[in-house]
Amino acid sequence: MKTDNLTRGSAIGIDFGGTSVKIGSLSQLLSEENNNVRSLKTSDFETVDSLISAMVEVVNEFREKEEIITVGCGVPGLVDFDNGHIHMLTNVPGWNDIALKDIMQKELNLPVHVDNDANCMAYAEYRYGAAQGCSNVVALTLGTGIGGGLIIDGKLYRGSNFAAGELGNYSIDYRGPSNAYGLKGALECYMGNKQICELAENRFQGKDLPDGGWTPEEVTNKAKKGDLIAIEIWDQVSEWLASALASTAWLLNPDAFVIGGGVAKAGRFLFDPLKEKIKSQVSDVIAQDLKILPAFFGNESGIIGSAAQALDYADH
Repeated sequence: MKTDNLTRGSAIGIDFGGTSVKIGSLSQLLSEENNNVRSLKTSDFETVDSLISAMVEVVNEFREKEEIITVGCGVPGLVDFDNGHIHMLTNVPGWNDIALKDIMQKELNLPVHVDNDANCMAYAEYRYGAAQGCSNVVALTLGTGIGGGLIIDGKLYRGSNFAAGELGNYSIDYRGPSNAYGLKGALECYMGNKQICELAENRFQGKDLPDGGWTPEEVTNKAKKGDLIAIEIWDQVSEWLASALASTAWLLNPDAFVIGGGVAKAGRFLFDPLKEKIKSQVSDVIAQDLKILPAFFGNESGIIGSAAQALDYADH
């Protein structure tokens, strides 16, 4: 794992989730040492200001132990990357129109970069993870929703208004159900966690319900035991995903698709049919070098990607 940009100080990464904010040091996360990721529960803070103050305090605690030259922050929502301005955070009440970059730079007296969390995941995989050595990468996270990030010619592509890469809103059927934006047949309408659970309930109707109900993990456990219905469910999910990714391959001709998130833990039951279906829908020219890879990083990808971005900007 290359760590060539850690020679003149490290970066702190902040991964802002709906239930918690995780904060860690890039140098620690990329080393073999025991890393000290700190977590703040968002519900413990009644105001935006109080949570930001707690984030600043944790960053300063890291600064007492190593040289930190910059901070990156990944958030689950639309961000004006140039200005570090959060338009709105998904599932975090009150975080609308927040100038996070300006506030934190003033408090820390350090450069701060704020980006969408899926972009941070994509950058982590490109810089240090599964897609090292690739110049053109499409990364996506499959979980409650579907997020995506694009690396084109070795750079994150964010689009004119920093909203590019939202693969969950890629339509696979113009006659399909409408999503929150009115887009018919969006991928996220078919294969988020909730939709996979509903599919399992429908396909396993009349059979014993697992304790706690159906989850993607339960479907995978059944598939591992050879259950044909469970295997067929993942084959169906792979067909939906392949429809979006094969079209993306024709559009962007990437070196690699990198897939992470909870749904990707289905492993070979998702990836084996997915590879076959994508490559059967593109030309040999596109298929011959196309890699379809599980993400290298897990829950730490947002911390690593946000910190790595910030540090690479500091080095230019």
